[in-house]
Amino acid sequence: MNKFIFLLVFLSFFCHGEGNEIYAKKIQKEIDDKISLCLGEKEWPVPANENLIWVNAKMGSLVDAGLVELNAKGNRKEWNLTPLGEKEFNKNGDFCYGRMILKDILSVNYVNKNKGFMVFNYYVDLLPEWAKHKSIRFAYSYLDNIITGINNEKYQVEFEKSNAGVIKIISDPVQVEVLY
Repeated sequence: MNKFIFLLVFLSFFCHGEGNEIYAKKIQKEIDDKISLCLGEKEWPVPANENLIWVNAKMGSLVDAGLVELNAKGNRKEWNLTPLGEKEFNKNGDFCYGRMILKDILSVNYVNKNKGFMVFNYYVDLLPEWAKHKSIRFAYSYLDNIITGINNEKYQVEFEKSNAGVIKIISDPVQVEVLY
């Protein structure tokens, strides 16, 4: 009898773990397809414009992190990439700061027989040092929110399960609690 109970417990853990692996693969694909960890600065050089205070602040943060420098050519001022900035920018055609990776599925919640949502947390793989710079984190609040949430912020996706048991993600990954 004890062997039978052990076998049932073992199989339930095995099936549960395999189910989470299926969920995990689907969630990671959704993260990869929908969440880009990039600043969105795609065109260089950037002309300095005293009327665009927020752009100036963002460029100033990139200067502080050593990615950009302000150059004057006559009456014209513009921001150009530094050698470090060129190296980082040329990796992806933007300043990207890693890849969001599913860390743990915290819960799988059904609202009915075939529909529910999964809550998970994440970490960021290949997070460069410049992304941790306080000026950049201040100027790019989305980046700061992602970094602050590493290993503890909760995201969720909604899913549907077909009668055949196939799981389909039906929503973008969204934060459960917004930090900013």
